[in-house]
Amino acid sequence: MCRILGSVGRYSELRQYYSELIKGLVGSSEYDPHAVRAFGAGRHSHRDGWGRATIFVSSGRKALYMYKSLSPIFVDKPNQPLPEPELLKYCDPITVDLIHARAGSRGMPLNYFSVQPFETQTRSGSRLILMHNGSVDKDRLAKDLSHRLSDEVIEKYSDTYLLTLRLADLIGNDVSISAIRELSKYTKTALNLGIAVISEDLVIAVFGSSYRKQLPSEHRTYYKMYSARVSGGSIIFTSSTLVDFNEYRPKSLSKWDELPNGTYYFIKIKIKPEEETQVLVEKHSIYS
Repeated sequence: MCRILGSVGRYSELRQYYSELIKGLVGSSEYDPHAVRAFGAGRHSHRDGWGRATIFVSSGRKALYMYKSLSPIFVDKPNQPLPEPELLKYCDPITVDLIHARAGSRGMPLNYFSVQPFETQTRSGSRLILMHNGSVDKDRLAKDLSHRLSDEVIEKYSDTYLLTLRLADLIGNDVSISAIRELSKYTKTALNLGIAVISEDLVIAVFGSSYRKQLPSEHRTYYKMYSARVSGGSIIFTSSTLVDFNEYRPKSLSKWDELPNGTYYFIKIKIKPEEETQVLVEKHSIYS
């Protein structure tokens, strides 16, 4: 149970929308009608910490900002819609933003170590950042990762941390739909993801949603995700609550598209010194 917000685009364009987006995320994390309908009145908020990872990319330059808090996002109320990188001195960077407000699944640890997004290294040494909404099979993941994990780590960290380590075992500098398809085998409820893979000359962002088809309708509504494309080419992704309720929906973004179940966007940002940064967008489904 979590609410997520992610985006890819030029810094100058995204910041036009972020005050409203953050306000909507804070509000929908404090009181989530979809969560009440799916899980009951006692599960109305996402109070188990929040975190953010923001990557800035320009010609030959990269920067990474990370923040985690065990306080709820609706208590901290971040007053900076987007972090301001030093790169703004030189350029208008491509920005990849991942924000996660957590409501821990039953039986998962509630501690600072389980606040998302998580970061680790892939098998080739690239940096992997991942956030997740839904629940996955922690016992099965622990078994498949038993060669590298102690019982203490398994107890201290959540199912999503183990999912991050599993993805790190599967990829190098790139991430494909086949890797997401492999992760989907661990899904108990949903696999709503925000991912960033950072290497020397490439940053890949992945955002998408899948959930078990046999879930009750209230659960499917809770787990669905939306995307919005704005005129300059930026793409924004968010959990359903921020769009489905007028009190949370940004007034500046009128058109949202529901992501079909199983759909993931792959956004590749190619970094070339002294050349314009290239951004390529692909869309794939784990069901095809």
